Amino acid sequence: MPKAPLEGEFILSSQDQKTESRLKSKNSVHFYSSLGINPEGLIFENQEQDEEIVLLVRRDLITNVPWIATALFLIFVPLLVFMFSDLLTPFIQVSPQTQLITTLFYYLIVAGFILVEFTLWYFNVGLVTNRRIIDLDVSGILYKHTAETRLELIEDVSYSQVGSIRSVFNYGDVLIQTAAKFANFEFDRAPEPAKIVRIIASMIGGKGP
Repeated sequence: MPKAPLEGEFILSSQDQKTESRLKSKNSVHFYSSLGINPEGLIFENQEQDEEIVLLVRRDLITNVPWIATALFLIFVPLLVFMFSDLLTPFIQVSPQTQLITTLFYYLIVAGFILVEFTLWYFNVGLVTNRRIIDLDVSGILYKHTAETRLELIEDVSYSQVGSIRSVFNYGDVLIQTAAKFANFEFDRAPEPAKIVRIIASMIGGKGP
């Protein structure tokens, strides 16, 4: 009589089947996507022949809320100043031309702030392909640092979720330990970290939690 599988073994087998099925299907990604599984139509610099992207990882979209809220506040500051301009008029005398130039310059600075923050989110990307892991870090607009390692060099993959906010919105840090020159790779504040770890672990032979 065949031995019935343990409950844990059954769950693991079910997850592996779902992961394998997910990796075989193509999925479309958008400019606001923070996690793309087997994304369709994406290419990257120095991509090897027959190399396919399995995961595209950015910081979780919810992590953009602080700078978006700041940008919205800054956008409405001139309107608030205009509303209370009657109170400021006795103390500050400014010509209409100066007001226009100052307002345009102010909004140019706000637009620059939005552009920098969006660039830092959009171009800080982690890629997992069928051959390697690539970590692209952008600091400001002019600095870019790229690190990569082969899948066979990965020794362990894990994740951490510290704090109630990360648990509620289901994002955390994915840590990839390797035997290569770059000892650790980290996907900072990645969405659905358990899913990312499970997919990478299935690709490297189950080295993970």
